[in-house]
Amino acid sequence: MKPLELVRVGYGMCELLAPDFLTGRLLGSTRDRRATTVIRILGARHLIQAVLTARSGAAAHRIGGSVDVAHAVSMGLLAAMDGRYRTPATANAVLALVFAAGEFE
Repeated sequence: MKPLELVRVGYGMCELLAPDFLTGRLLGSTRDRRATTVIRILGARHLIQAVLTARSGAAAHRIGGSVDVAHAVSMGLLAAMDGRYRTPATANAVLALVFAAGEFE
C-alpha cells in the first residue's frame, strides 16, 4: 500500500468508528443522527476505495480521483446551500480535493 492509501484507511476508520472525532472535536460542529450515518458511510467508502486502488493500476487511481472530485463538488454544494453544515462540508471538500490530487499524481 502506498502512503495515500494508508492515510485514506486511517481517515476512513476514524469516520467509521468515531464519526464525532473530526467533525465535533476538531471543527467544533454538532451533528445530527443523519449526519453521523452519512459520515460512517463515507468512512466505509474510503476504506473500500483504499483497498481497490491499492490492488489496481493507474486506471483505478484515476477513477478514485474522479470519485473524490465528485465528492468535493457535492460537499461544496452542501456548504453553499445549507449553513448548518458549512464548516464540516467545506473541510470535507478540501480534504476530498487533497485525496483527488494524490490519486491523479
